[in-house]
Amino acid sequence: MSISVLDDSGRNWNELARLPELERAIRGCPDRYFVTLTTRRAFTPGIMTAEVGKVLHRVNGKLFGTHYSRKKAVRLAVYAVQERSLNEGLHTHLIVGVPEGSLALKANPASLDAGALIVSEWVDADPEARRHTAQDAQDVYDFAGASSYARKTVRSSHGFDNVDLHNCSLPYRSSALS
Repeated sequence: MSISVLDDSGRNWNELARLPELERAIRGCPDRYFVTLTTRRAFTPGIMTAEVGKVLHRVNGKLFGTHYSRKKAVRLAVYAVQERSLNEGLHTHLIVGVPEGSLALKANPASLDAGALIVSEWVDADPEARRHTAQDAQDVYDFAGASSYARKTVRSSHGFDNVDLHNCSLPYRSSALS
């Protein structure tokens, strides 16, 4: 989404102003992952956003069950940035946080951790164009390093076009885990 679209739509950078709040929320999560999703298909940024959004929707459902699907009370905290590779292929970096206590909400927990589940769902959605070996999911031990790497293309006002605002999300409402 371009900056001019943000300005013309009346959003006035509200979503971008919340990015530091989002980073603080992820930093506070006990389980954090850095995930890179790639495809051999020539996606536009809008199509990549939609594909990543579908995967995150399925992952949230598998991790949190009805607390996500019906109540919309719990979800992963996600910071998403799209980037072009040297060969002009589009890929997405995600910094993902799993809210404390949220995995205990579902009676039948997922068998994979959140990072591996995101990669698995991504590959399963289009196995011909998304090889498992081309995806990456790592635990985040150095949040500042992971955040800096994900934001490397977001250094100017034009770089904010790379932030995938549609897939950035805060983890839950404050009363969700009470």
